[in-house]
Amino acid sequence: MMNLSFLGKGAAFYPAFGNTNAFFEKDGDLFFLDFGESAFEKAVRLLDMASYRHVYVLITHLHADHIGSLASLLSYTACVLHIRVTVVHPVDTIVQLLTLEGISRDFYTYADRLPDACPVQARPVEVRHARDMKCFGYELSDSEETIYFSGDAADVPQSIAQGYLNGRIARIYHDTASHESESHCWYRRLEAAFPPEKRSGVYCMHFDGDYLEQMRALGFSVVETV
Repeated sequence: MMNLSFLGKGAAFYPAFGNTNAFFEKDGDLFFLDFGESAFEKAVRLLDMASYRHVYVLITHLHADHIGSLASLLSYTACVLHIRVTVVHPVDTIVQLLTLEGISRDFYTYADRLPDACPVQARPVEVRHARDMKCFGYELSDSEETIYFSGDAADVPQSIAQGYLNGRIARIYHDTASHESESHCWYRRLEAAFPPEKRSGVYCMHFDGDYLEQMRALGFSVVETV
């Protein structure tokens, strides 16, 4: 199984909950899902990154609350821990951004997908979020299950909702908004997509305010932070 732990569960403009970034371990490898502005200090404090066989960072999109301290991570792992992190993003715009931040390709490995030998596979799913960049969620699969991590998304792709409802996808971790939005998933859209008896496997994240109990009352789960 892939047991996600969250460094934060907040939206960009709700710093009280920290940036919504997650991580999990699998067969000696460490996987980060995004690495925003508040992630570096927490990750260094909580994790012995040099003890893992490989470290991967899967990026959903390039907004600062999702990649804001990635450059610090790559500098730290290369210069202090002497390990080479693999950064995964379906398009190479992340390389351009890191170059502008002074992070050379010698510090990390870029890939548009996880290697075939990896114990986890990640299928990018393009989502609706920002007009000026491509944004993705990920279907993550290991030998036991498939889960979905939305990143920032205005709605749940039909294939993902159907995959969850028919049992192909075990859990969904989804962006949630308290108000109608073209960029984030208004909670009413989640209500419409999932009947009450199926909501417990849908984990809400990326909160723009403290309405966690409201989501629980509707039958949804809420991610917890470490």
